[in-house]
Amino acid sequence: MYSTESYVWGWIAYSVGVLCLLSLFWLLIRKLASRWVKHVLIIVFLALFFTPVTAYPDNPYLAPAFFVSLYEGVMLADKEAGFQRGLAPILAFSFISVVLYSLIAPIVGRRNRARLR
Repeated sequence: MYSTESYVWGWIAYSVGVLCLLSLFWLLIRKLASRWVKHVLIIVFLALFFTPVTAYPDNPYLAPAFFVSLYEGVMLADKEAGFQRGLAPILAFSFISVVLYSLIAPIVGRRNRARLR
């Protein structure tokens, strides 16, 4: 079994990899005209890959929900939960993040415009 330090280093390596993927994703979407659409796509991308969930129901360690959902939905023979254990937190984090962005972005935009005047 892995130690807590191994899990921390695993999350660090995973985070660096996702940030590298984010830079490639940014290169793909940078030419979109709408700034709002770009921001929402980045928020959903980060929620998809950084949402944690317990790796096993009886284990306190966290793993990326995307991979837990993929593993349980495709590889396990027990199909009663399928993709749901990882998909539900991803959808919740995505929804909450986009709603918070929709509430905060206009306020920050007005403050920046007022500061530039």
